[in-house]
Amino acid sequence: MNRSHRTAAHAAFAWVLTFLAWHVVWVATGLRTPADVHHEGSAQVLADVFSGALLLMTAVGTVLPLALAQEWGRRIPHPLLLSAAWTGCALLGARGVAGVCDDIVRVTGLLPNGLTGLTTEQVTGTAHPSAWEIFASGWTDVLFVTGGLAFGLAAATYRPRVHSGTAVTR
Repeated sequence: MNRSHRTAAHAAFAWVLTFLAWHVVWVATGLRTPADVHHEGSAQVLADVFSGALLLMTAVGTVLPLALAQEWGRRIPHPLLLSAAWTGCALLGARGVAGVCDDIVRVTGLLPNGLTGLTTEQVTGTAHPSAWEIFASGWTDVLFVTGGLAFGLAAATYRPRVHSGTAVTR
């Protein structure tokens, strides 16, 4: 395992820890996330499935950089590790870039309701978000872009172990 790969995998893990800590900051400062309390029937089931999928992705995303960086991760088939890392790169990057673009078109007034067509009140829960809410939202988008880059770099530098060419004779 080369040094650049190990560094990239550890950077992805550091990003995970930062991302989890950022969620603590959100909760501690009283920032809201869209709530699914108003859903009923199949919409509630879909919201619950989505929440479960996010928890699963968080668990996998927390362990994945460690599996890429440490010897015990070599027991996991490398195509599985790589596909998970590239999937994380794509999902985090897409979420981040979309958020940054949405922020830019809102702030510049190009599209007052952003790329989604949602009003500021629909997105933030208030028609007049505080400076902290605006900063936290923008920082979250940048954090997602950074996560996509971190997982992409960890995937790009990963090299599965190649066994030496010694033949086993019986």
